[in-house]
Amino acid sequence: MTIYTTETWKQAGIFNADPGQEITAEVYYSMLNELPPEELPAEKARQALSDYKIPVHAGFLMGEPTSSDRDGLLYHAFGSNDYGKGKHYYYLGLSHKEERRQGMYYYFDCLTDIGSDNIKPAENYKDDRAAIQAAADLEATLYKVEYKNGRQVNEILLYEPQYF
Repeated sequence: MTIYTTETWKQAGIFNADPGQEITAEVYYSMLNELPPEELPAEKARQALSDYKIPVHAGFLMGEPTSSDRDGLLYHAFGSNDYGKGKHYYYLGLSHKEERRQGMYYYFDCLTDIGSDNIKPAENYKDDRAAIQAAADLEATLYKVEYKNGRQVNEILLYEPQYF
């Protein structure tokens, strides 16, 4: 697949890079500076590695949606990586915005995938004791984490398994 350039874009008259296609820095920064960007969802970065073998070190969603589907608005997604040999930029396809966390959550640090990056809303548990029991059952380290507007603002270690 060839690198998608501003020349390619001009010739087509619309942005039409293929998901997983490498793009030039000029295209990447043109999209980044179009509108205030949104955060690239972690799931989209994982998908880029899985589907296109592209490790993503940084990225963004366009600040304005381009279309929608039954699950909501869709945004153009872009990513980049740098292994000390120069940055590479990619179009990652369309993506939904990641839901911004707000309030208290429990983070189960374990090898077992329990969904949503092992982060569960605190209201899913009766109290800290119930969350600690769940962590013990999973042999997981448990943190209670507070989020404000999608950003982590506090973290407390509640439980750490004892290995013999």
